[in-house]
Amino acid sequence: MAGCAPRPNPEVPAGYDASYADVIAAARRERRLDIWSTTDAGQVKELLAGFRRRYPGVAVAYHDLPSSEIHRQFLADLEEGRPTADLLWSSAMDLQIKLVNDGFAQRYASPESEALPEWANWKNEAWGITAEPIVMIYNRRLIAPASVPTSHVEFRQLLERRSDVRLRGRVATYDPQRSAVGYLYLLQDAGATRDLWRTVRALGAARARLFTTTEAIIADVASGRSAIGYNVVGSYAADEMRRSPQLGLVLPHDYTLIMSRIAVIPARAAHPSAARLFLDYLLSREGQHALALHSMPPVRRDVAAPPALAVRAGSARAIRVGPALLVHQDQLTRKGTMAKWRAAFSNGQSVGPAN
Repeated sequence: MAGCAPRPNPEVPAGYDASYADVIAAARRERRLDIWSTTDAGQVKELLAGFRRRYPGVAVAYHDLPSSEIHRQFLADLEEGRPTADLLWSSAMDLQIKLVNDGFAQRYASPESEALPEWANWKNEAWGITAEPIVMIYNRRLIAPASVPTSHVEFRQLLERRSDVRLRGRVATYDPQRSAVGYLYLLQDAGATRDLWRTVRALGAARARLFTTTEAIIADVASGRSAIGYNVVGSYAADEMRRSPQLGLVLPHDYTLIMSRIAVIPARAAHPSAARLFLDYLLSREGQHALALHSMPPVRRDVAAPPALAVRAGSARAIRVGPALLVHQDQLTRKGTMAKWRAAFSNGQSVGPAN
């Protein structure tokens, strides 16, 4: 009798309910998956290859786009009645949560959810895929190891002590007036420390160079135009360190902000079953290992982070996937915060920042 028992479907991942075979079959009938993502296509090459090997009947179209373009184009498609992307995967955490809050996401309970920290899932509609530390970087040729700050307090003290000499015009960070992620990290810093505005004044006194992207900050420090970069996404920095050995990286020990690239399945996705299949693969051990190959620390508790980005116990301060991020979209809050930032930055200097 045991020999006559039906064999489990070999396509269903271990530990999943047998009914997951229906999701796989539905995705095969859909045949296609359209992903819009802020993550560079080169960084997900292994991830996509692994998904295609596991589910060869689903053709994946991966579009690497800026976060603002993903948000704008998605809303335009909705307004015009066009089919939307099947999965939106973006580092613009606040924009993703706004889409969910406005009713544009569908709910899906992933079988992988039990392996995730509670801060990484909001209503089964927004999923944090990574747990990436926000770090400081420096040029080893310009800053001696003994002078490298290891906390936010030490960073401020370094600026206040030396901004008129070796660091004048050689500190790189975001311009929160033009950068969505820069504004996001500014608000998170404000919630983590009472010293934020003193730090902003010190950045002004140091004639900090202001940029709109992580890549631009890293390039500025790697080239030697800047000696140190503040509030940089750690995965990008660790990836660049493989090519630029002059770069060093610091995970602040007082607190380390943790950001996540959030995945959302739109309510009107043309291929929703394929999107669920891919979301589950993103959150699986195999998918998380593929991301870790490109220095994107996993959100799962049971997959190790790349050693250079392993945050010490007790210092991680995760940016929660949830409605608290909506404050970033409130225009009155933004206007008041930016006025405070401009006042603090300009109080630290008498001339506009270099770019």
